[in-house]
Amino acid sequence: MKKIGIILSACVLAFGCTDYKSQVERLNYEKQALAQETRDKDAAINTFVQSFNEIEDNLHQVALKQNIIAKNSADPELKTNSKARINASITAINQLMEENHKKLAQLTQQLKNSKVKVARFDKMIENLNEQLAMKNTELEQLNQQLLTLNTTVATLNTNVDVLKTDGEAKAKVIENQTASMHKVYYATGTSKELEGKQVIIKEGGFLGLGKAKQLKQDFNPSAFTAIDMMQTNKIELDGKEASLITNHPSDSYKLERNENEEVKDIIITDPEKFWSTSKYLVVMVNK
Repeated sequence: MKKIGIILSACVLAFGCTDYKSQVERLNYEKQALAQETRDKDAAINTFVQSFNEIEDNLHQVALKQNIIAKNSADPELKTNSKARINASITAINQLMEENHKKLAQLTQQLKNSKVKVARFDKMIENLNEQLAMKNTELEQLNQQLLTLNTTVATLNTNVDVLKTDGEAKAKVIENQTASMHKVYYATGTSKELEGKQVIIKEGGFLGLGKAKQLKQDFNPSAFTAIDMMQTNKIELDGKEASLITNHPSDSYKLERNENEEVKDIIITDPEKFWSTSKYLVVMVNK
C-alpha cells in the first residue's frame, strides 16, 4: 500500500507540473499577441495621423495658391508675369487636389481594412471629405471667375486692338495730310534751261524790250523737285549770281556765297514765311 501511494503522489506531481507549464506558455503567447496588437495599433495610428497631416498641409497650400491667383487676378492689365503666376498656381492646385483625393481614398480603405477601430478617425475622415468638397466648390467658383476675367481681358484686348488700328489709321491720315501740307517744289537753272524745261516765260515790256521772266502758268511739273519744307532749309545753287523768279519774303531767306563770292546755296531761315506766298520756288542762276 505504501508503494502504491508513492506512485500516485508522483503521478499527481507530474500532472501538476505539466499543467503549470502549459499555462505559462499560454500566458506568454497572449502577452506577445497583445504586444503585437499594440504595435500594430500604434503603427496604424501613426500612419493615419501622418496622412491626415499631409492632407491638411496640402489644403493649406491650396489656400495659399488661391490667394496668389486672387492677387494676380486683381491686376487691371493682367500682365504676362501675372498670367504666368496664375497658370503656375492653377497647375499646383490641381496637383495638390488630385493628391488629396488619392490620399483620402487610401486612408479610407486602410481604415476599413485595419483591425484598429477608433471612432474619432471616422469623424476625422468625414471632416476631411467635407473640407475637400468645400474646396472643390471654391475652385469651381475660382475657375468661373478666371474664365469671366479671361473673356473680359480678351474683349478689352480686342477693343484696344481696334482702337490701336483706328489710331494708326488716323495717325497715317494725319501724317499724309501733314506731309502733303509740307510738300513744296523747287527748280533751278539758267534762263535758257528754265525756259527749255517749260518753267518760266518772258512776258510784258514794250516792243520786245524789258520783258520780265516769270513762272509759266501751265508750267511743266516734272521739272520741279519735291521737298518737305520742314525738313529742307538749304538748296544748292551753282552760279555767279542768283535771283528768285517766284515771290518769297526777302527776310525769310538769304543767299550764301563761297570764297569766290559765287552763289553757293539759298538758305531758308523762316520756312513757313518763305513758302507762305508760293509752294513753288524758281531760282535763276547766271553762270
